[in-house]
Amino acid sequence: MGPLNVALAMLGMDGGVNVTGLSDHDLEQVLQAASAPTDTPEEQEEKLRDWDPVDLLVPEWRYLLRDIVGTRVEDPKSGLTLATRERGDTLQPEITRVLAVERLRKVNALVGFTRIDDMDRVGDLPRRLAPLTRTPRPAWTVATEDRGEGIFLQLDENAVAAWEKRVLDTDMWKFHREAHVRNFRRRFSDTADQVDPDTRLKPPRYWLVHTFAHILIRELALTCGYSAASLSERLYAWPAAEGRDPSAGLLICTTSSDSDGTLGGLVQLSEPSRLQRVVGSALRKAARCSSDPICSKRTPQDPEDFLHGAACHCCVMASETSCERANRFLDRRFLLDLPGSNLGFFQVHE
Repeated sequence: MGPLNVALAMLGMDGGVNVTGLSDHDLEQVLQAASAPTDTPEEQEEKLRDWDPVDLLVPEWRYLLRDIVGTRVEDPKSGLTLATRERGDTLQPEITRVLAVERLRKVNALVGFTRIDDMDRVGDLPRRLAPLTRTPRPAWTVATEDRGEGIFLQLDENAVAAWEKRVLDTDMWKFHREAHVRNFRRRFSDTADQVDPDTRLKPPRYWLVHTFAHILIRELALTCGYSAASLSERLYAWPAAEGRDPSAGLLICTTSSDSDGTLGGLVQLSEPSRLQRVVGSALRKAARCSSDPICSKRTPQDPEDFLHGAACHCCVMASETSCERANRFLDRRFLLDLPGSNLGFFQVHE
C-alpha cells in the first residue's frame, strides 16, 4: 500500500467521495503533502541541525506588521482576525503599533522530547531529540488546537536599537553575560560541551520585551476577566540577521480548547483609553517592589549563576504557564530607571 493510498484511507476517502469534512481545497493540499517525496535521513538531520526556533516567529512577525486596509483583516485559512487600534494620547511614545487580535488559533504538535537540556538552549538537537516512533517520520502525532484572543504591541525599532547599543557596553550586561556562562557550564550535560554559551544568551532587547510582557500580564489580569496563569506571552525580539529584519514586540494572548479563550476581555483592553491606563499602571508598579532594595539591586556575582536581575515573584515573575523562558532573562532595570541605574528604556512621568 503506497503513501497516497495510506493517506486516502486515513482521510476516509471512499470511492473518490470526500467524507472527511475538509473543503476540497484543503483536502487537495493534504493529499499533495502525503504523496510528496520524503526527505532522506541525512536531509532530515541537516534540517534539524540548522533549525533556529526564531524561524517559527519570523512569518508571524511579518504578518503582524502588514498594512491593514480598513480597520480589520481576517485570514480565511487560519481564522486569525486583526483589528487596528489608535494610540491613546498618553500612551508611551516608545509603543508604535497596537493591534487587537480578535481571533487566533494555536496548534501544538508533539514531535519528540529531550532530556536534561532544554531544546532552545543547546544547539545539538539531532543528537538529543528522542523520537516518538522507531520510524524516521511518524504517520501521525498527537496535537491540540486552541482558539483565543490577544493584544499585540510593537516597540519603536530605532529607539530599541539605540538603547540596546548603550546597554551592551555596560557593566550590568557584562555581569548578566558572565552569569549566563556559569549557568550554562554548570547546569547542562556533556552534549553541550561544544556549544558557545554566548550563542544561547538572549540579546538585551529580549530582556526588555520579556520583562515588559510580564508586567503587562500582571496588570491585564486585574481587569480582563482572565487569570494571570491563563495569559501567555509570544515574544518577537531579535536583532537583524541574514534573511530577517530586526523585531521588538510582543503578543499577550489567552487560548483554550473551548470558548473560554474567546470571551473578549483582552480585546476590550486594547481600546486606546483602556490600554494607556493599563500600560501606565504596569510601568508605575514596576518601579517599586515590596522586596526593594534587595530586588532592585540584585546583580549576579561570581559564583552566582541566576539568569535575572531586578526581578522576583513580588514584582515581575509569572507562572509557568505564562512564561516561555521559565522566568529567565528578566530585569526591571531595563524597563525603568531604578535607584542607582539609568538603563531604563521607558520614560515614566508621575
